[in-house]
Amino acid sequence: MFLLLAMSIHGNAQSDSGQYKKTTLKDWISSKKFSFHPMSARTLRGKTIQLTSEYFLKMNQDTLNADLPYYGRSYSAGYPGTDLAIQFGTTQFSYVGDTTKKGSWEITIIPKNESKASKIYMTISKSGYCTMNISSNSRDQISYYGTIDAIKN
Repeated sequence: MFLLLAMSIHGNAQSDSGQYKKTTLKDWISSKKFSFHPMSARTLRGKTIQLTSEYFLKMNQDTLNADLPYYGRSYSAGYPGTDLAIQFGTTQFSYVGDTTKKGSWEITIIPKNESKASKIYMTISKSGYCTMNISSNSRDQISYYGTIDAIKN
């Protein structure tokens, strides 16, 4: 009897936690206030790199900031040729977010006047995991895998 009661309480706690996370994610996405933290990067040619530093993409309503590593082929290099990271901050971008049939979210962000990221596409699962693809006109596409969190002020 005690075992059944304990299993019931544990099951309710898990479903409440899942519902909380889903509601919280929905709030973050609809209010455009979230931060993406990549755990790995994958090049267009299939190489996966595990990330150990604190990289991010932060959406804070009308501001988009990114500090992400880039691995891949660039078709136009600036001087010096070592400035490959995706680092920018802008208030000029379009943002479209929608839910899928399975309950996850798809977000498309198009920064204006940003050469290193012409389109950012994110797929966010109900559990807060995210795959993000960044396209550019001057370099190969790159994908990141990580988690979505609240903005930390």
